Order: sequence, then structure tokens, then C-alpha cells
Amino acid sequence: MASGSESKDLTNKTIAGFRVLHRLGVGGMSEVYLAFQESLHRHIALKVLRSDFVGSADHEKRFLQEARAVASLLHPNIVQVYDVGRFESTHYIAQEYVPGSNLHSYIERKGALPLAESLSILWQATNGLRKAGSIGLVHRDIKPDNLLLTPDGEVKIADFGLARSGSGSQNLTAVGVALGTPLYMSPEQIQGLKVDARSDLYSLGATAYHMLAGRPPFSGDTALALAMQHVQAAPKSLKELRPDLPDGLVEIIHRLLAKSPDDRYSSALELSNALRVVLDEVLGDTVDRMIPFSGMVIEHKKIGNSAITQEIERLTKHRYRVVKSVTSASKWIVAAAIMLGLGGLSFWLVLDALRIDYRTPLLASASVAKQNSIERQFALALIKNDLKHFYAVSEYFPPNDPVSRNYKLKADLQIARKGIEGEKFDLAVQSLKKVLESGYPNTDIVLLTIANIELGWVLNKMQQPESLRYFERAKYELNAMDPGRRELILNALPNSVKLEWEQFELTSSIDRSAS
Repeated sequence: MASGSESKDLTNKTIAGFRVLHRLGVGGMSEVYLAFQESLHRHIALKVLRSDFVGSADHEKRFLQEARAVASLLHPNIVQVYDVGRFESTHYIAQEYVPGSNLHSYIERKGALPLAESLSILWQATNGLRKAGSIGLVHRDIKPDNLLLTPDGEVKIADFGLARSGSGSQNLTAVGVALGTPLYMSPEQIQGLKVDARSDLYSLGATAYHMLAGRPPFSGDTALALAMQHVQAAPKSLKELRPDLPDGLVEIIHRLLAKSPDDRYSSALELSNALRVVLDEVLGDTVDRMIPFSGMVIEHKKIGNSAITQEIERLTKHRYRVVKSVTSASKWIVAAAIMLGLGGLSFWLVLDALRIDYRTPLLASASVAKQNSIERQFALALIKNDLKHFYAVSEYFPPNDPVSRNYKLKADLQIARKGIEGEKFDLAVQSLKKVLESGYPNTDIVLLTIANIELGWVLNKMQQPESLRYFERAKYELNAMDPGRRELILNALPNSVKLEWEQFELTSSIDRSAS
């Protein structure tokens, strides 16, 4: 069998209607690719069983089990599974693509996280585990790597590869063999004993300890030494490491880390009730609001030495040189303007003569690599998640055909999303109106409906009376749609927008009933 590192790269292949764009990462038994689903014109994460496990009945069964376990879990804090199957010799799971970072990378970059961010992460992960627990599903590998973060503050639990029903067969794991990650594994899991939802709560407690302290609760030179600390040792008091933390939160974390399952919370529901008390104290009326992650960088593990990786690295260096040279040039321009006694208008005329526009983004072509297709260009923009990469989509691929028009509208929606996240509402309004006023034939009603909802939300934030008109238009469009497309639209909205939209729908329904 081939080793994991020798597994064949599926980039540019088409698997069961999913066009593979590039590899995102490699896990213990699978690889994950960014792919484009032709039928629904959306990007998805395609998880495939590594070639060195193909033919192993145990691994193939566990891989299929993951998809079946999660497919029934429709929840905003759990990565959604769209499809599962086998194409030729490739076993695959098509699932929601979550552009962002995982909690492990975020902690590595920032260290111990602020209280508000930590509470938001813990609250959302608990909600996801509540949903899993409602069908008796135990994840068995909760850790920072498996909590995905989006820039607008969402948290999604990923990788149910070790999950199984608490009442289901135990045959997939031999007696006495522990599966999971030692840094966050519960004592009963380490000892190969039967586990239930309280084991996930222990792992969530270890994860929460890590993000609040900036380090896991235990460390060791070997996996065995580390594992035995979970079984026998007590973690250092979190209050000593973070005196700023509320006593109630510290008590919750240490209760989650209790050695005996009976001493922990009995369920994620009980944990959420305890957390809500702390949330009310710390965040007040923002309990259910997602907190955008400061300094979030959309990133993925570097895989191999592909052309795309080399190009991104080259662009990063090139972008630094461009910014540095422009900054140096600006200093000389300012100095020259002052020495010559130029007024404000003359100063901007100097800039215009040098063809440097400081009021709008630099042309994308100055620092963004042109890809060989618009699908790849849009995928790169999703990964980089900045304005110039989204502007590059239509700059490099003008909207001259249905496919390029579709991607231009998607890029405009992403630009609007950046405006919403950064509270740059003028930018959001401009981009959303471009979508609604594009006039392209056969424009996807899904994109138009999203634009109407988001524009209504932005205008309401700007206290503009016409916001209601866009909400009403979106409501009319949604009422004419099938449930699948409606669900797709609602899941695409930022949490803050979605909450206000649902409140609008509820209020209008009540008003209609009253009349």
C-alpha cells in the first residue's frame, strides 16, 4: 500500500460531479480537497479516504460511518454533510466548505484568547454537542483542530470520523484500544472503557482550558505519560493562570475536567444552562450574538509543493514589496508636497500624475495571481478572503458569459460580506446594489434573494426607511421557493443578518395572523 504522503493528488479530477480544485489538508485516514459542485454551482469540501486505507474493511466502514452519523445533524454549529459515495476506487464525503481557520491555529497565532471570544466558542461548541447528543451521538475526538472558525464568529464542529451512537455496536473499536487525541482525551477513553456524551464534555473542557490558558491542561514527553496525567493528575488552577476569568467560568471548566464522568455535567444541555449564567454576566444581551474573531486569517495546512502553493508564497512576498515600495514612495511624495508648499488639491494632483489612487484598492493585477479558470480564481479569493482577491474575479474574467456573470455576482456578495463584517456599510450597499441591478439574464434567484436580505439588513442598520422594501421582496421570493433552496439561502447569511431576518419573518407572521 502507498503511504499517506504518496497518496495520489486528485487536483483537476472530477469525482461524481465534484470538480477538485486543490488539496486543503491531510488527516489521519482522509484527505480534504476544495471542490466545485457543478450541479449547484457551489464550493464544497470533499473528504476522500486515503488510498492506503482503501481495501481495509474497518477503515472503509468507519469512513462511511462518519457520513451517516452527521448526515442527520442539521445544525449551524456542525459541518453539514451533503453527499457520500464511491466513485471508481475513491470513497468520498461531500460536505460544507468552511472558509476560515481552526481553533488550534488561531490559538497558536494569538495565544490565550480573550474572554468574550472564548465564551462564544465554548457556547457554540456546546450547542453543537447538544444536537449530536439529541440522537445519542458521541464525537470522541473533540479538540481545537476539529473546531472550525469563520471570520464572522461562527464555530462548527468537524470530523465525526470516530463518532458512534452511544447505544450502537462497539465492534469498530477493539476492547482496550483508545481512539482520539491524548492532549484532550477523557480518562475513560484513554483506558478503553465505554464512553458517552460526558467524554465529549471532558474533551471540550480540555479544549476550553487550552484556549483560555494558552496551553493544554497537561503535557508529557510521550503519549503514555501524557495519557496517564489525564487519568491521575489534576490540572493547574485556571484561576492562577488567568486571574481575570469569572469564578463561575473557572468552576465550569474544572468540573468538565473531573476524572469521573459522574462528577461532570450529565449532558451538553446541563452545561449550556450553566454557561448561560456566565454569558449573561459577561456579555449581557449579546448572549446569542456571534463575536467576530479579531485578526482571523483564512488558512489551510500547506500540502506538498504544488504550483498553487508556490504561487501564493510568491504573491505574499511580492505583495510585501509592493506595499513597501508604495509606502516609501508616499513618504517622498508627502515630503516633496510640503517642501514645494503645495495645497491639498495640488497634492492629490501629484498623486494622480503618478497614477497612485489612495482612495480605492490597488488593481488586483498588481498583487493577485491570475488563475487559469474563473473557478480557481474564486476559490483563491475564498481562501485569501480579502477585497482585492474578490475584485480580481471580475477583473481577470469579465462577465461576458453566464458562468463568469455568476461568479461576478458571487464575488460582489463576498465583497458585501466584508463590508458587513467590517461595518463598512457604504461598501456593502454598493456591492449589493450591483448584484440586484446587474440585469444579467437568468440570474440565479438564490443570489438575488441573499442580496435583498443583506441589503435590507444594512439599510436598517443605516436607519434607512427603504430597508423594509428589500425585506418584503426577499420574503416574496422565499415563499415561492422549494424548502431546499430556502434552506440554502438562510444558511448562507451571516449570523447577525440571519437573526434579524428571522425576527422580521416572525413579526410579519404575527401581524398577518392578528389582521
